[in-house]
Amino acid sequence: MKEGLAARQELEQLESLPLREEELKPAEPETTEKLEQLEKILQSEALAGSESLRVLLQYLVLKTVDDHAIHLKEYIIATEVFGRSGDFDARTDSVVRVQAKRLRTKLQEYYQTEGKSDKVLIDVPKGHYNVVFSYLRNNQAVDLVRDTEPESKAPASPSLKFDIERIWKMALILVVIMLAIAVVVLTFSNRDLRKQSQESILLDGEINSGAVWKPFLSTGAPTMLVLSNPAVYRFSNAADPDVLLKRSVELTPEQAGWLAEALKDRFVMRQNRIPRLILAPADYTGVGEAIGLQRVADLLRSAGKSIALKQSRTVSAEDLKSHNVISLGSVWANDWSGKLPIKEDFTYSVNATIVNDNPKPGEEREYRPGFNERTGELIEDYGLITVKPGVTDETTLMILAGIKSEGTQAAAEYVTKKEYLNILNQRLQQLAGPAGLPKYYQVLLKVDVDNGIPTTASILAIHRLDVTRN
Repeated sequence: MKEGLAARQELEQLESLPLREEELKPAEPETTEKLEQLEKILQSEALAGSESLRVLLQYLVLKTVDDHAIHLKEYIIATEVFGRSGDFDARTDSVVRVQAKRLRTKLQEYYQTEGKSDKVLIDVPKGHYNVVFSYLRNNQAVDLVRDTEPESKAPASPSLKFDIERIWKMALILVVIMLAIAVVVLTFSNRDLRKQSQESILLDGEINSGAVWKPFLSTGAPTMLVLSNPAVYRFSNAADPDVLLKRSVELTPEQAGWLAEALKDRFVMRQNRIPRLILAPADYTGVGEAIGLQRVADLLRSAGKSIALKQSRTVSAEDLKSHNVISLGSVWANDWSGKLPIKEDFTYSVNATIVNDNPKPGEEREYRPGFNERTGELIEDYGLITVKPGVTDETTLMILAGIKSEGTQAAAEYVTKKEYLNILNQRLQQLAGPAGLPKYYQVLLKVDVDNGIPTTASILAIHRLDVTRN
């Protein structure tokens, strides 16, 4: 008891001492400020062409914002960000450390050039991978690539020395007591926690995302999810009837040779004949559309909303009258979505581009996907989030679509991930007028793609839609 009392007296003595100037740190930036700063850095010249660093920075920031207490491990980053397998060994593979060092250098470069007047600092201190946020004072120098902590510290006054071991013992006792109390509280509040977890999506949708999910979650109208049916060709097989084979497309010898080389290990190449191409307008959907459908369905079900699912080719005018509708895929797959009598600023062209019919300052007239010139793989796509009235003003239509399937997946992720919704809500507030947030709008996204997977998405433009019916 005497030791505990002495330790407490020493702690009180320390707490009564005046803080040094360097300890008077400003408050940590708000979540919206952190996300806005992230968006600025992701779009900066410093990270242009460094896709892996952009993915790493976004991952670290969003993880830290979502959970301040999280301790990011090298293994988790290697497997979730850089695609390493489950047998990843940091002792033989330094990808995370190397990329983290490069990221610190790029952040240093950013804050010395484009970001020298920014107010919020994003730092990844050496020694761990958690992001640290702080405010920058005027003319404050930024050093993000330091290898060691400053060593010029004043020696502690002899009068302030105390028994560290005793302090730790007292702290350990207090921690045990607090843990015991926490267990009791959690036991009695378990039902409330379950209820809160069920309502979390609803709260995120109505509050954090502003107007995005309100039309779908605040009314009793059922929501219909529409999955696209793009017209694609499939390989023929021995079960196909003659009527289909007669309409099929025969491959040239050169095409057949390329096909055999590209698909030599696939089951389709085990046939005794060269496959032909058969049009399949109702059999398939895109991978991005399917993943997006799962994300949207999970969100609505978590909010306790019932949903209906239809293929695009079977959607009727009555469906559009009686349901709120969320459609995945562009007019290339959902032809009816472009026929509603509402003028949009961003539209899809027959050249597989997105055309901006009402460009604002700094915006382009046309956006087209980017490809790797050597392999032909997609590396950049664009997606649209369009929210507009349905056939009547009583229903709402949301269209999540990309030029390619990857853009569709990114659009769906942008309206279902909390961190993206916070950014979207902030941008929508900038368009708010006397009547509040815009009810109908379009959001243009730029999507970076790696190996067929959308890695990062960022907002290029948001346009309010003024609804006038013919």
